[in-house]
Parts: sequence; C-alpha cells; structure tokens
Amino acid sequence: MKFTHILTLSTAAMLFLASCEMKNELTGSLTDKADTGALELGVSVKQPVSQTRADVSDIDTNTFPITVKGTSTGVDTIVRNYNTLAEMPASITVPVGTYSVSSHTPGTLEKKMTQPYYAGDTEVTVTKDITSSVNVVCRMANSRIQLNYGDDFKKAFSEWTITIDDGSEMALSYTQKDLEPEAVYWYFGDNVTAIKVNITAKTTAGNTVTQSQTFRKADASENYEEIGDNFTGGDALQINMGTVESATGTVTGITINTHITFEDESESVEIPTIGDDDKDEPEEPTPSESVSISEPEGNSYLIDGVDLALGTTDYPEKKVVVNMKAKDGIQNVLVKVKTTNGTFEFAAGLMGLTSENGLDLASDKAKDLSDLFTLPEVGDTQYSFTLNEKLLGLLMNTPGYEGIHDFTLTVIDQKGNQKSAVLTIRVNK
Repeated sequence: MKFTHILTLSTAAMLFLASCEMKNELTGSLTDKADTGALELGVSVKQPVSQTRADVSDIDTNTFPITVKGTSTGVDTIVRNYNTLAEMPASITVPVGTYSVSSHTPGTLEKKMTQPYYAGDTEVTVTKDITSSVNVVCRMANSRIQLNYGDDFKKAFSEWTITIDDGSEMALSYTQKDLEPEAVYWYFGDNVTAIKVNITAKTTAGNTVTQSQTFRKADASENYEEIGDNFTGGDALQINMGTVESATGTVTGITINTHITFEDESESVEIPTIGDDDKDEPEEPTPSESVSISEPEGNSYLIDGVDLALGTTDYPEKKVVVNMKAKDGIQNVLVKVKTTNGTFEFAAGLMGLTSENGLDLASDKAKDLSDLFTLPEVGDTQYSFTLNEKLLGLLMNTPGYEGIHDFTLTVIDQKGNQKSAVLTIRVNK
C-alpha cells in the first residue's frame, strides 16, 4: 500500500477516535453507554394557599434555570447547568447514580425584594436504561411583610422612624414620607424566632415617644404541629400601627397589632406583642410607674365629676385638685376642653383650650393664665392642677356657661411617657 494511502487511513482513524472522545466529553459520560439512564425534568411552583399574598398570577417556570449535580460516588463530578427550563433538551442522558436537581426564580435571592422568590431541589436516582421523570417543586424562600398605618396613628404623629429587626445585619426602616408602604419580601435565613419593632415618633404637639415591642412566631394564637418556631419562607406578616386614646380622644400610647398567615393556611392568626425584655440593657420604667395622675386622699372628682350651681358661690366642699408626678421631669402639661356649650367653647378656644392638643401649661403661651391656673415648670417632678376660686367663679357666674365641660389633663415627661385623665365639670342652672 502506498505511503499516502496509509497516511490517509491513519489520519481518518485518529479523527474517528477523537470524535468519539469529544462526544463522550460533551455528554459527560464517564462510563460505557450501557451504564446510563435518562432524565426528563420539569419545574412547578407551590404558591401559598392565600393567593392574594403572592402578588403574582402567572409564574413562567420556563424561565427558571436548572442545575443537575451528581451526588454519589462515580458521578460526583458531573454538573449540568441550563440557563432556562425552555432551553434544556426534553431528556438528558447521564451515567447511573444519584443526582440533585435544583431550580429557582431567575436571579439571586436577596435579603429584601419586591417580589416573591421561589426555589426548590429534589434528589433522583438514575437507573440503567430507565427514563426517570423529575418535577422540582419550588416554594417561596422569602416572606411577605406589610406595614399598615391606621388613620389615628397618622393623625396623632407628625413624623416617625419605625424599624423591623430580625437580628440580622439589615433591618427594614419606615418613615412618615411613605404613608402607604408597599409589601416587602424578606428573607429571614435560618433560626429567626423573634422580630423586634422599634418606634421613635413625634406627636403633632412636638413630643417624642419611643417604644419597642417584640413578637415571636411561637406565640401565635393558633399554631400547627408541622409548623416550627422559626420564621420561614411563605409566611405572611401584617403589622398594623395604631394609637391608644382616652374617652375624649387624647392619645395615650401606641398599639402594634401583628398577624401571620402560614404558608399552607388561608386564615391569619394574631401574634401578641410583648415589651422589650432584653436583659442586656437597663430596664426602663413603664409609663404607669414613671408618670402618674391622682387626687388627694378623700377626693374622687376624677370619678364622680364636679357639680357647680350657676349664679351661686356654692363652691365644692373640698378643693378640686389633681396631682401629677413625673419621675424624669415634666415636659408638658396639656389641658383640652370638650364641652356641650357653644358659648363656653368659644371662650375656651380663645385661651387655646380647644385646639387639637389643647394648651400646654408648661409653655409660654400659658403665662397669661397664671391667675386661673397654677402653672408648672419644665423639669418639675410634681405639679398640682387646681380649680381656684377665680376660675370657679367664672364658671358659676357667667351667664350661658351651663353644660358639661370635660377637661382632659395629660402630663408628659421628658422621656415621652405620658398619662391622661378627664375631669368633668357640670354647671347646672
């Protein structure tokens, strides 16, 4: 045979062998074709039962990337990555062994997102000459958090900062700049059992109020055996901010109502909040301990009210005195009047007693009323609000002042703690 023919045949043989080797490399086969099986892969999404929480209607799983990774000896080096489910073949051939198949929403799971993020994985064993069908079920990896402000809260406070903290390196933050915040999809990670809500708010009167509340998943009013104590993907949280008001509408505190809807449930349940019990920090006195309103022993005007007879000088037998204490010093003493008498309301309005928060007796605006009220000083720890004879005389001897007059008294200390009481004065004909 001529040398050129031999060279040609040798070259052809080498190309044939190289082609076989390249084919094996492309298919990832580490063994003979006789030791392979096939995989048919699909992806589905398990949405929370309450569809309104997902904020998505049609999820296109054809856009989800897929990874097939060998996990057993002999195939542990095999990895198949497909950019999307739509791009991968109807079936793939791989050596027999055990594989992990995973898929997820396109992109990276981040701590804070505007949409749900779905992810899932499953394990499959490939058997010789068998085609195995695999469906990767993706569930929500993050949780939906919705903060809501009640109308009473928005009316009572002019500015605020609220943080929702799960103890990680990042916390959610809210201010008055967005009164209707969108839902946030939050990734809790592992082992988050408690969430703390911190509030610093300024009332429309300019007083600062701080509060810290904690809620735990384990404290939910109804729980289920299969649900653990950790916050996990698929949970939906609603945190509602409101106020505590006295009978006359004076704001005396902040309420935080929290509800959770579990992934496989349609009804939300309440999670009660508790005060901050972080033992590493010094405990602050509660408002009831640091601020108080009371009467001298033997008086019960705050309960029974004060009855005056119009056109007489029959003053009450006992002095009308309301005592206030503020351990950390008085910042404000507010007096607001609500009355059934239009004439008296007009007169009280001229003194600033009918405005939204009333008159602050500890401010310069009250200096002209020092002959009617004993005025407190900022920083005082005690103060007595007294109806002196001059004020009683005005009420009892001014024609047209008959009616029911509610004086709402609010003392606020220099840490924002406050206490309110209502003194009712009835002027009868």
